[in-house]
Amino acid sequence: MSRVPCLGTEALPESLRSLAQGRMINLYRVLAHAPQSVEQIARLNAALFTEGGLTAVDRELLILTYATGFQSEYEWAQHVPISRAVGVTDEQRAALHRGDHGAEALSPAQRALVAFAAAVAAGPTVDDACYAELRKHYDDEQVVEALVLAGFYFLVARMCTVLDVEIDAPEGDEVLRMTRAMSAE
Repeated sequence: MSRVPCLGTEALPESLRSLAQGRMINLYRVLAHAPQSVEQIARLNAALFTEGGLTAVDRELLILTYATGFQSEYEWAQHVPISRAVGVTDEQRAALHRGDHGAEALSPAQRALVAFAAAVAAGPTVDDACYAELRKHYDDEQVVEALVLAGFYFLVARMCTVLDVEIDAPEGDEVLRMTRAMSAE
């Protein structure tokens, strides 16, 4: 049971309610206790999902790595179906879940990316060798985006772990579709 109750959908700003189409994930229902923040957080989430220089697969590999690094079961549960929908394989997810950032299921670029993400999650710095390997494959925009994702998913992780937000992982790619709809506004 969540330490802070999930509010009903009616407590969310109208713009979010219309996108929810009758269903809103528990994270936003808890964030609704901070009405001045919930819509901005949701919009940042939408932008991170639909814009930027990282591929959808790379983005999901990062998020899954941050979920394990930040010890957030909620993030992991939400992103398993999303990652599957964008093309992350079961083998890649299994490797990340066990912390194997050098797994053969990952390409060399992906190995550099998830090793970087794991180092960021362990923080506060990343050693030169890890950063140099990342830069062989990713440009400035992608590196900054990877760090913005780290910050965003640290926020989500601590909301979920500290407040014990109940996992409500949807079937399929429902969260991805809701987020894309939000960014289209």
